[in-house]
Amino acid sequence: MPKPQLTKEGRDRLTAQLASLTHERTEARERIKTARKFCDFREDVTYAEAVDAYDRIEVKIADLERTLAEAVIVDRGRLDVVAFGSQVVIRETPDGEEETYRLVGELEADLANGTISASSPLGTGLMGGVVGQNVTIDTPGGTLDFEIVRIER
Repeated sequence: MPKPQLTKEGRDRLTAQLASLTHERTEARERIKTARKFCDFREDVTYAEAVDAYDRIEVKIADLERTLAEAVIVDRGRLDVVAFGSQVVIRETPDGEEETYRLVGELEADLANGTISASSPLGTGLMGGVVGQNVTIDTPGGTLDFEIVRIER
């Protein structure tokens, strides 16, 4: 299985999320301790819910720790070429509509927030491109043509 790729910013977001979950885990432990004082373990819903919440947090923490341990932080590379981490302004031809995307790893991709996976059809087609270059992308919805308008870091 390939290692997940992250930008430095993506790693920082996951690290902050891990810190937040670690704090939540401490609070969940306290809820379990409190529930133990006042319950019959076989029938107490409050205790069962506290344990379930703690277990969910533990799973998320383990997943984040594994991701952060395995992830490859990719440098943005040259400024004049579309690369991992680049923000790219493209113009769809022939209609001229401009779109802006940042190329990130699959774990960070969120089209609604303007990030796409560098391994997606569009990301793959843009990688290595330069300003002014026309690229043709084969997508599940058909073939699209774009011009690379600007590359930002």
